[in-house]
Amino acid sequence: MAKKASSDGGSVASYFRAIFKENPTLLDTRSNDEILLRWLKDHPGEKQVPDRIKANLANVKSVLRKKKRKKPGRKPGRPAVTVVATVVAEPARISTKGFEQLEEQIDDCLTAARRLDREVLHNVIGLLRRARNEVVWKLGQ
Repeated sequence: MAKKASSDGGSVASYFRAIFKENPTLLDTRSNDEILLRWLKDHPGEKQVPDRIKANLANVKSVLRKKKRKKPGRKPGRPAVTVVATVVAEPARISTKGFEQLEEQIDDCLTAARRLDREVLHNVIGLLRRARNEVVWKLGQ
């Protein structure tokens, strides 16, 4: 995105940076009134400050304040911490011997529970179905 040039050839942001460089205490003030009055004096053709100028001032002030802040982190003179990558091994393959027989036995239990009383054993039936699905999933691995 291209910077918009002001009448003196510089960008709006560079105009405000120069003001803050001259007087860094303006960064600490909450109000922008003093800076906006100076802008109006420097731009005699303007009756009031346009919103884009106010927004640009707020952005420049915010960026300069952020740069001014003390950054947390490592202390000067200390080396940077190196990051070591760790490799996670795949889980060992599970022996499926006996899984088909277990699936059949769970199916038999499921059938018996449905025959006894479907409404009373609703939770048991749900758990048996989850168990059978887990065994089938393990068989597919």
